[in-house]
Amino acid sequence: MRKQARFMSTLVVFILVLLPLLRPQPGLAQETVVQGVVTDEAGKSVKDARLTLVDPERGLKFVLKTDKNGKFIKVGIPPTNYKVTVESEGFLTLESEARIRFGMRENLEIKLKKPVSVPKNDRDMAQGSDFFGSGRWDEAIERFKKVIEKYPSVYEGYYSLGLSYLRKKEVEAAIAALEKSAEINPQSVESLFALGECYFVKGESEKALQNFSRAIAINPESSLAHYNLGLVFTKLGKNEEALAAFEKSIGLKPDNASAHYQAGLAAIRLQSFDKALNSFQEFLRLEPNAPEADQVRTMIEELKKQIK
Repeated sequence: MRKQARFMSTLVVFILVLLPLLRPQPGLAQETVVQGVVTDEAGKSVKDARLTLVDPERGLKFVLKTDKNGKFIKVGIPPTNYKVTVESEGFLTLESEARIRFGMRENLEIKLKKPVSVPKNDRDMAQGSDFFGSGRWDEAIERFKKVIEKYPSVYEGYYSLGLSYLRKKEVEAAIAALEKSAEINPQSVESLFALGECYFVKGESEKALQNFSRAIAINPESSLAHYNLGLVFTKLGKNEEALAAFEKSIGLKPDNASAHYQAGLAAIRLQSFDKALNSFQEFLRLEPNAPEADQVRTMIEELKKQIK
């Protein structure tokens, strides 16, 4: 009886100790967390990878970015089944699904793959590049077509073919090749740039805007992408957006004379004469002998009168 009593006493103490641990702790047990790491096939961390989690039923969308160690974390995400898209420049886009459960800490380990490349010693690719560099578009096109025949699942052949058609001013053929390039490798910033240029030349500004915006989402530090975006906004008559894009381009590359010039024109349309004056003065400092230099000097004198 004594042993049984001691056992029951010990059991009661154990339960009393355990009960507080079983109760939900405020701010802890109820917290839903998704975290993880993005690496390449060799196990090396991928920084600045962009993860998009979408709940198709409720339309919820969360965008995460990996740190320098390839890690990411999101606290308090509503539990459900998410469609996950992972993007990073130089890698193939990965699409998957993730189940996020209430009060759980879900850990995702994601591996990205690099697109297959044309072998460096491929003769047709090398000759096509040489022909392209010397402006011999027809010969370049023939070589790049041969590259595609040999490597139909490699985006580089389609990209080079599309760019050759674009330089030859055959825009429709260029778009067809570049769309295929972007389909094979959605993270090909150069393909998106070229597509944006094609649609800009064709006068389809909205499609140009879409492609330049996609390029910026992949590589937000591209001065050229923001500059091109500014040109599209200008054509669409969106002057505030255009000025912001040109200023972003300048921030990334302060010696971009063309961006200063375009920023000056956008500022004039917005009647922001101080900004226009500063932009044009910087343009002249960078390009004092530019074809537009005399015209810019005249505008500077007129702007000074307006500011007074």
